[in-house]
Amino acid sequence: MARYRDDRVLALDANTGEGTLTTRIAAESPETLSSLLEGSEEVTGYLGMRSYTTRCESGLEVVGADTDDRVTQRLAERAFLADWRRTLAALDRHYRLTVIDPAAALAARLLPYADQLVLVAPASEDASEAVAMTYEWLDGHGCSDLRRRAVMVINGVSRRSLPDVEQAEAVASGRCRAIVRIPWEDELAPGRPGPVDITHLRTGGRRAYVALAGVIVNGLAAAQAKQEVAR
Repeated sequence: MARYRDDRVLALDANTGEGTLTTRIAAESPETLSSLLEGSEEVTGYLGMRSYTTRCESGLEVVGADTDDRVTQRLAERAFLADWRRTLAALDRHYRLTVIDPAAALAARLLPYADQLVLVAPASEDASEAVAMTYEWLDGHGCSDLRRRAVMVINGVSRRSLPDVEQAEAVASGRCRAIVRIPWEDELAPGRPGPVDITHLRTGGRRAYVALAGVIVNGLAAAQAKQEVAR
């Protein structure tokens, strides 16, 4: 989305552990999600917000994750709700699109602010069970509408995993807005060290990610048009 749109696009890495977005980029800023939450009240313009982000070659800006799991747990506490509201409002002023990857502890806190969900399942034998459990959790937490408008991504698809992929898609079919397959990419393999160079993705992978971006943006446009009609 950052490469093909003129809008500012931000990724908020609210996850921890290995393989987070922060570990796959060449970080410029020492600031993290927790420092942004603490300092967002003092941000008065885009340049102030820019001091908290790393800008990738594609134009994507990233707010880095905290490396301490205990920090993420604290950010999920009710005491931080005001900080989240203030920070997300500040991001809305400076970025047209904000993508958030939340840790499990934070997901429930952030769902009320989400316009659209992108749910990712691995292309493995556990995919169908993961999809079913995710949908049940969303329905059980009052998020059925978000679930119906969600995009389900089956990630790391290969010829060997096709039977598992088809089984997962059968579970998701009719329960979400769209299903997108993303092929396996060595450049994005778990455990691969160092920053990712998206120009090294194969043609099929690049096309799949562009298609996914289009599906997401179409969903946002449809939701906006529906709101305008309602007014």
